[in-house]
Amino acid sequence: MLTRRNPDSVHAPRGYSHSVEAPAGAAWVYISGQVGIRPDGSLVEDARGQIDQVWVNLGAQLEAAGLSRENIVKVNVFLTRREDIGYYRESRGAFLGDNPPASTLLFVSGLADPAMVVEIEAMCVK
Repeated sequence: MLTRRNPDSVHAPRGYSHSVEAPAGAAWVYISGQVGIRPDGSLVEDARGQIDQVWVNLGAQLEAAGLSRENIVKVNVFLTRREDIGYYRESRGAFLGDNPPASTLLFVSGLADPAMVVEIEAMCVK
């Protein structure tokens, strides 16, 4: 369904794909930025917990749309603290597995709630 490309003429990616091509006529699903908020509306207190909750929330959004991780074409990731990148990469690998999507990671000065440390949005195809 999706074609992932990592040409030898470009540096090897670590945990993402350089490009992902969707087939013609595929239906696109855009998942808004997911943050570390539990279903009861409370924000997870620590950074690792927020990162884990984001993946749980993203998984729930995929399931609701009848999709799986394999349908993710690209993620945009926003982190507020550089010290969280190691755990983010570890958790990303655990969630996305061996066929990761294209990815952009940005460090930002803040998110909608000053206590939030991560937000991830996803573009997917059916």
